[in-house]
Amino acid sequence: MPRLTDLPGIAALLAQVVIGHITMPRRHFTIAQRVDALPLAGAPLLAPIKIHWNDHLVPFIQAENERDLAVGLGISHAHLRLGQIEFLKYVSQGRLSEILGPIANATDHTLRVLDLARVSKECYAAMPEQSKQWMQGYADGINYVIANIVDNRALWPEEFQILNVRPTAWSVEDLLTLARLNCADFSWGMWPKLLPLRKRKDWLAVWRHLMNFAGGPPVPAENVLSTDDALDWLSGLFGKPGGSNAVAVQARKTVSGNAMLSGDPHLPLALPSFWVLGGLHCPTLKTVGYMLPGLPAVMVGRSPQIAWGGTSMHAASSDLFDVAKHAESTFTQRRCVIATRWGRAREITLTDSRFGPLLTDAPMFNKKTMAVNGSRLAFRWVGHQISDEITAMLNVARARNFDEFQFALKDFAVAGQNMVYADTEGNIAQLMAARLPKRAATRPDDIVLKSADHDCWDEMVDTTALPLRYNPSEGYVASANNKPERDSDVLISCFFSPDDRVARLKSVLGSAAKIDRELLCSLMTDVKSDSGIVLRDALLALIDRKQTAVYKCLADWDGEYRTDSEGALVFEFLLYHFAVALHGKTDMAVLTVSWDPRSLLLADIAKVPIADLKNAVSLALPKCEKALKKYRHWGAVHRLRFNHPLAALPLLGKRWRFGEVEIGGANETLMKSAHGFATGKHYVGMSSTARYFFDLGHSDENWFAMLGGQDGCPGSPAFTDLIPAWNKQEMLQIPLDPEAIRLSYKYCVTIDA
Repeated sequence: MPRLTDLPGIAALLAQVVIGHITMPRRHFTIAQRVDALPLAGAPLLAPIKIHWNDHLVPFIQAENERDLAVGLGISHAHLRLGQIEFLKYVSQGRLSEILGPIANATDHTLRVLDLARVSKECYAAMPEQSKQWMQGYADGINYVIANIVDNRALWPEEFQILNVRPTAWSVEDLLTLARLNCADFSWGMWPKLLPLRKRKDWLAVWRHLMNFAGGPPVPAENVLSTDDALDWLSGLFGKPGGSNAVAVQARKTVSGNAMLSGDPHLPLALPSFWVLGGLHCPTLKTVGYMLPGLPAVMVGRSPQIAWGGTSMHAASSDLFDVAKHAESTFTQRRCVIATRWGRAREITLTDSRFGPLLTDAPMFNKKTMAVNGSRLAFRWVGHQISDEITAMLNVARARNFDEFQFALKDFAVAGQNMVYADTEGNIAQLMAARLPKRAATRPDDIVLKSADHDCWDEMVDTTALPLRYNPSEGYVASANNKPERDSDVLISCFFSPDDRVARLKSVLGSAAKIDRELLCSLMTDVKSDSGIVLRDALLALIDRKQTAVYKCLADWDGEYRTDSEGALVFEFLLYHFAVALHGKTDMAVLTVSWDPRSLLLADIAKVPIADLKNAVSLALPKCEKALKKYRHWGAVHRLRFNHPLAALPLLGKRWRFGEVEIGGANETLMKSAHGFATGKHYVGMSSTARYFFDLGHSDENWFAMLGGQDGCPGSPAFTDLIPAWNKQEMLQIPLDPEAIRLSYKYCVTIDA
């Protein structure tokens, strides 16, 4: 809650936003005008570069050397997404109060505890010289754009015009700190929901129960910033509570006789997107694919010899330790100042232990809400160690075969990824790119560990010691955040996704005699739930009234979460009301922190007396009948909004809303559209925000679909122009061949020194 002393600052923020909206009307541009807005002279280049642009503002950068290529990439990202990456800079450094005032003090305090910049300087020092040059070139490209607009407020990103915040120059350390924000640990999104449950007398039994089903909290129904839950919001910035699917198929298994790779990352929904597409070409680096704004590396993409994609490992990269009984002399303190716009600067004291920073000193994790019996919780994170993910991904793009691909990822530490691989020789593979403490493979007895458990952090393992699969006998590999098929000697995660999605992938791929592009692309939009049918059948057996409309809808349901499905609507409402009737409001807390509530409900059906189960169903059915009459089909309640974060503003938010549609899918369908228990109309918190397909037999067969648009400028046609194609399941081609780019891209600019 805001303090009374913060109210003047909050009032000043609101006044600034109102004045900004009134005095800065939205300007609209054509694609040609957006291209023409690029500065073309005086760039920090060794030689001229060319940037080709298509009608969707996807850049393809040609340079004579890697450093100039990095400068061009920085120019492109800053031109398209400066507002986004500037905001993320403030977040990653815990400096939101400098632009938002006192309302952001508590968030900044928590971010300072996380200390994302802790090893930025050391990470840069440890980089090879080639990577240092790349990073400096990228920063120089961003700063070149800023230098050309900083004195003309009309050219600032619209959000920063409204807030009257001047863009500032970037250092390489700024970029590496932003990179650590992207590495925010999956576990961080779990802690705010699980730690309060430790106050329950049966907590240890609850924890064991959740661990039996790979427990973890579901994604909230809406992606909303809450000042009472900043750490959960932070982990959601890049979708760490997310999903994703990725598939690679061996050449012998495809119709074309070429290896293929496809997938779709699942991230929180926001405009502009968390992805940005592009192509890079110089004599030593040729690649196309998805990047993250502010990160100069292709995270999902294609080179002339290989293609790569992946899914989050949900890696166990963090641990919590109770250090309440440790002597005060074992702690150290650091002081820092939170500069605050429209308010007084706040000096805060942060406490460190040999186990890591004290999380419970942060406002969002204070002892009152998160700690039990006076515990003080320290957290240890792999991201506080020196690592080099940027070089790893640059070397992935340079790799020519699987051995080089695997070696490139040796220094990739956070956030852990299941990497899926294919090459032009027809080979495929799947490996884990991560650094993990050498813990026992068994899941811990509690979410908070004892001090003695810290010893496992003395030795780390990297991707070379983690399970991999290369050219498996079935001819394909599939990943969907699931538990690895091969056992590991160390703990990989406590929070794997249910097997629903990976089982669906294997079912479809395994039953196909040959696999083609059409099949792989159809999997990206698949909304069938095989596990839903299993649970539906178990619930049908408990219903005595067989002739009702609800029973008929359930019995006729084919497991497809189409927008027009009555069965999906009834099934989801039945799950919630059945669970409430069976458990009551108190124990619903356990179900709502579980990543896999369906498995928990199936376990209930197997062990709870039949009379109690039938009674719970009978209490739930009338509510389902009301929902069916009111809503009629799944799409009426399951909705997708195209919103900028500023859409949350009262009254003024409508300027930042760009549409709403019905959407198919559900929590664990391949086309994920995450939601909580269905109790009425809701908005999905994440979905398949990007799709990709690569045919390794053809260097130009690289296809993409992105939910949103390339441009971060709301007045640009390219802000939302890729949404219709996403809805129609169409894809955009980005060739690797510069000549194909020259022929197909409408615009080209030359930038000179």
